[in-house]
Parts: sequence; structure tokens; C-alpha cells
Amino acid sequence: MTIYKQVVFIFILCLIINLDYSLAKKEKDKSHSEKQVKQDDNDALSEYTDFNLNSIVSSQKSLVLTGRSDYLAGSISINGVPYTVVIDTTTNYLIIAKKKCEGCTQFPPYYKESPVADQIQCDSPSCHSFGGNICEKPSKLDPPTCGYATTLPNGASIRTNLVRDLISVDDFKNIPVLIAGIYEQEGSASLQQAVFGIGPSCPLCPPSPLQTILTTLKKPYIFGISLDKNFFGGMSLGKIDPLLYSGSINYTAMVRDPKLNYYSFLPSYIGSYWNGEIFHILKGNLTLFHFKTASPLSYFPSPIYNQLKNFFKNGCKNDFTICSKIENLFNSTQCVILNQQQIDQFPNIEIYFDEGFSLSLSPRIYLYSLTRDNQVYHCFGILETTSPTFTIGINLMRELYIIFDNDLSKIGFSKK
Repeated sequence: MTIYKQVVFIFILCLIINLDYSLAKKEKDKSHSEKQVKQDDNDALSEYTDFNLNSIVSSQKSLVLTGRSDYLAGSISINGVPYTVVIDTTTNYLIIAKKKCEGCTQFPPYYKESPVADQIQCDSPSCHSFGGNICEKPSKLDPPTCGYATTLPNGASIRTNLVRDLISVDDFKNIPVLIAGIYEQEGSASLQQAVFGIGPSCPLCPPSPLQTILTTLKKPYIFGISLDKNFFGGMSLGKIDPLLYSGSINYTAMVRDPKLNYYSFLPSYIGSYWNGEIFHILKGNLTLFHFKTASPLSYFPSPIYNQLKNFFKNGCKNDFTICSKIENLFNSTQCVILNQQQIDQFPNIEIYFDEGFSLSLSPRIYLYSLTRDNQVYHCFGILETTSPTFTIGINLMRELYIIFDNDLSKIGFSKK
């Protein structure tokens, strides 16, 4: 065989081998594609089945939280009118100013009853089964109706009359709930936004508007709050939303306080370590921790706060710029200018639970910033209180997904 014929033979042989490989690969790709289509069909069927089984829960999105740093804020609709509301874990009412309100400081729009609104009558069981209710005439021309009088945490004293009207929260549309329409406000404190109560159930409390919505739709009274470091996030309603957290969820008992209607827990101890200094408070010296989503900052009882303050002052040893001004960190009228590297030098504060897990509060969470004269200052986000209990404000709820399960009386924590 000549050299020319040898070259032609090798060339033809290579073409045959390449053709066989291409045909085999095409058949393999076809088989893989058929398997993928079958898998996709199965996934679609599974999603369709899950959708039918879960109905509204699967399709319902989480309520968007609008990124305010002074309180947890979201949006609801009353009779088709949108309202920005303070989402408050310490009340069970939807509180909103009526157009005819003496002394009200709330921004418009004001509440106007719909044609289907139902006044709560003075002689109805709904009026007398809850604490704090009153029966009086909102004006000289109005007949006596059931109302609710209280002093809000910010100091504003209000008098309201109670009606049952339609509201919408996210995908939950036109659900009748109890609304406290303010017709009189006293005191120097300002109430600029409507308040949407999501408090826990209790014997002398009305069901919160959120509980009413979820009960009406036959869903569990469970919700979760997820905030990033800039206070933006979402609130899952009637379910746990896997899009709002990462990792596992750790649960602790939800402690009921008979005197205060708060979501509360009791850790086993809290502690920290910094440059040889130890901060350690055992369970016997701890009291209940209350969540307050209408509070921008957090509060520790005076004895614990002073121990924590001394721990920081004694532990600050390696940076003269910080340590010479450490006292100002605890003074909200002064505060300290810190760069990110200096912030990261501060220690984490650990909260430990009997269930065997802990929450780690980094300095990026427990320090808060404010702008003054075009300068960014940092202050300690845990303040002193004469109250014997602890308050967890929204500043310490950042970078977490916190679940409030009223049905099972437990509180869950996971990373954002």
C-alpha cells in the first residue's frame, strides 16, 4: 500500500470513529433529555399537588418590611385604602385614627368605616370579655358604643370605639377584624402611624387582627420576622418561609407572663469574653426577655446593664482611640466615631438556651449608628432600664429569622 493510500485509509477510519462517537453521544443526550423531561414532569406534578394541598399557604408571599429603624413597619389595606402601620408585638388591636378625632397626631389617611362595618354594641359579649373596654358616646350625637381606652407604650393616651371591618394583609383579602378607631388622643406623645397588633393570645385579650385573619383562613397562629442589617426584610404569615432564613431553626419555650402580654423567653445564661475580662450572668439572676417590635433599641435591667458596661470599659485595652472614649459609647447624646475595623474589635455577646444552642450578637448588631454634623457616630444599642425585665428591640432582631409559634408556645431562631 502506497503512502497516499495509507493516509486516505487513516482519514476514512477517523471519520468512522468520530461518526460512531457522535451517534453514541446523541443517543446518550437524548436519553438524558428524556429523563430530565420526565423528572421535570414529576417535579411539576409534585408542585401542582403541593399547591392543591396547601392552597393559599403555598402561593402566599411574605409581608414586606419597609426598612424603618425606629419600629417594625409594613403595609396593610383597610377597605381598599393602603396604610403604613407599626407592627407591634405588645398589642392585640388594630389602632387607627378616625377623621373626627380630637387631639390626634396620626398622619392621613384616616379611618372611615365601610358600609359593611359592624359596631360592637355595649351589651355584646365581645365588649365585656376583654380587659380595658369601655362603653361611652364618642360624641353628643352618637349612641353609646363599645370602646377601648389605653395608654400606649410611647405615652399617648387614646380612647377608641370598636368596630368590625374588612382589612387585607398581603394576599389575605377582605377579612373582618376588630378595629379600634381613635376619636380622642391626649398627652404630649405623638402617634403618627396606625398600629397593627400581633400580640400573643391571652384570657382577657381580644384576638389580634393577625390571629383573626389566620383563624378565619384556618391557618396556625404562627409568624416569622426576618430582618437584614439595614432593617429590611419580610414577615411570614401562618407558615415558616424557607426563603427568609438559612440553616436550621432552634426553638425555645415561649414563656407566658400573666401580668404582661408579651412574647417572652428565658435563657440559661448570657456572657462574653474580651481581653481577659469575663461577663457572665447565670439563669438565677436573669428575668424574662420581651420582644418589642415598636422599640428601636433594647434594654437591660440596671444591675445587668452596669455589669455589661463595666465589662466593656475594663476589656478595652488595645486601642487608645476607642478606650479613651469608651464612656461616650454609652451616652446617646455623645457616642463615638468608629471605623469598621474598630467596630470588629468589640466582642460578641452570647445568649445561651437550655435547649443547647446560643445566639451570637455581634458588635455590628448591638451598636447602632446615627448621623450628626455629616459625621457617622456609633452608640451602644442596649440601654439601661429600671424595669426588672429585658427588652429585645428591633436592633437586636437583625440578621435573624425569629418565629413566633402561638399554637405550640415556642419561639424559633435561625440565621437570616
